[in-house]
This record gives sequence, C-alpha cells and structure tokens, in this order.
Amino acid sequence: MSASIQVASQRSGVTPHVIRIWERRYGALNPSRTGTNRRLYCDDEITRLRLLRELTECGHRIGGIARLDTPQLESLLQKSRAGTAVAATALVSLNGSGHPPSPASTAEFHVQACLEAARAYDGERLRRLLQEARLEFGMRCCVHQVVCPLIEQVGLSWQQGSMRPGHEHMATAVLREFLVMPVPGSQTAPSAPEIIITTPAGEIHELGALLASVSARDLGWRVTYLGPNLPTEEIAACARGRSARAVALSVVYPTHCPVIEGKLRKIREMLPPTTALLVGGRAAGSYAPRLADLEIHWAFDLAALDHLLVRLASAPAA
Repeated sequence: MSASIQVASQRSGVTPHVIRIWERRYGALNPSRTGTNRRLYCDDEITRLRLLRELTECGHRIGGIARLDTPQLESLLQKSRAGTAVAATALVSLNGSGHPPSPASTAEFHVQACLEAARAYDGERLRRLLQEARLEFGMRCCVHQVVCPLIEQVGLSWQQGSMRPGHEHMATAVLREFLVMPVPGSQTAPSAPEIIITTPAGEIHELGALLASVSARDLGWRVTYLGPNLPTEEIAACARGRSARAVALSVVYPTHCPVIEGKLRKIREMLPPTTALLVGGRAAGSYAPRLADLEIHWAFDLAALDHLLVRLASAPAA
C-alpha cells in the first residue's frame, strides 16, 4: 500500500524536508509518482527510511549508507546496536552501581561524569566519555543532549568559581578536538552544497562555530571551517573562492557592540547575493533588530540552525 510523503514521514520519523534531500542528493529512494507528480512510498521504502534514520542517529553519515540495500542496512544496524550495548556496559562500570541508568537519566549521567573528569583535569577520561556518548546517542543527539549542556555547565561553574580557568581550558580543548574530528566513516556527497563557518575578527570563542560545523556536516553539507577570529575580507574571499552556498558566523561576546554590528553588515555587503549569511550564537539576538534591513538568517539555537540548513540545502542552487 502506497503512502504520501506526510504519512511516510510520520511512520519513519524522518521529516519531509530530509526525505527529499536523501532522495535527490543521495539516491536513497526512488518513490513512485501520481499523475500530479506527488510522491508515493510503499512499505519497503518506509522501512528503508526508518533504517536510515536509526543508522544516522547511531553516527553513520547518510552519504555512506544511502545506496546500501535493505538487508545491508539491517545488518549494519544490528552491529551498531551491539556497539551501543558495549557502551552501556561501560556506563554501568563508570556509574559503579551495577545497574544501568534509566534512559531519561543517561544523558544527564554523561554530563555529570564529563564534569567530574574536567574537575579532575582528566582529559583522557573526558575524551572517552564523549566518544561513548556519541556511540550511544549518535552524533546529533550527543551534541544536543550532552555537549551543549556540558558547555553550559562548564561556563557556569567557571563563572561561579567552582572551576578554575585551567579546568575550563582543558575541557574546551578536549571538546574542540571532539567536535573538529568527523564521525569515523563519514562521507560527503560530491554534489553537497558548501558552507563556510567561522567567527568575525575579535570573536575568539569558537565552540559555537564548531557546533554549527557538526550540525551542517551531519545534514549533508560540505563544511569549510576557518577557525575563529577572521577578518571580514578573508571570510568573503573564501566564500567567493569556494562558490559557497552559505556562510555561518558565531557571535558570543560582546552584545550590542557597534563594531561587531558593523562587521556583520560589511560581511553581508561583501558576499554575493546568492550566498546566504547565517548568524547565531549567544549574542546574535542583540544584533538582529538593528540589522533587520539585511538579508541575514538568524539562528538563536541549534534547532533553529538545523531548520535553516535543511531549508537552504533543499532550495535550488542559484
């Protein structure tokens, strides 16, 4: 029995936007069409969508698995689940209770264990905990449920004085290393749109930009990450040289700064009209009202960024 894309989305857990991207860019599916060109999905195709979703949540890149047949996807998922079981056993050992934490508490357990490792200056343990979280949750959920809360907790602890600057620097270094490295086995489609990610000159906080890089890469973008603190002219030159579909900037501090505001305005004016400019980060909300006359896409959290990335990736290339 055939189903519409909305029904296929509900049954598989994959949004219609992502379904279309997986079809057009990766050839993961080839649904039939009605006389009015509407997609129709059979039960086997919906099963494929579900398998692809579960595998991407385990950390597999869609570009590397999209053309596998259904039995291969099922076999790969079984192996991924076996790996998750190993990680769960490790969590029980770390917890010391002899009982695995409940699903609702697992992410919080990871965050707290990571904080303890940071307070002990134990970079190796922190690195191992982050890798285990990625294995258990998949990269996207790991970033949302573990990495982002961990960054907030480390910053808050440093501000309150319960962590020393050395604790914060060590944790940031390990997090940077974790976020910079692509998921093992990940691939990017040759036809993937490209995004340039950096922070403007004077903005030295780069974790927000790194989080944006992870999200973009996971959603199928080709990411060129330039690091933090880059002059306006260099950002624009890279975007033009790479014919990038988009540029994403992270602005964390300060807020309401006329210098930063001027740089954002200048970057938008220097970029080609066909290159989208995305601005996010903790300070982004303070600049959005004053730059409302410019074509800038604002992402005040990772969920908003994901929505923008999916929409821009599915739009026809200029």
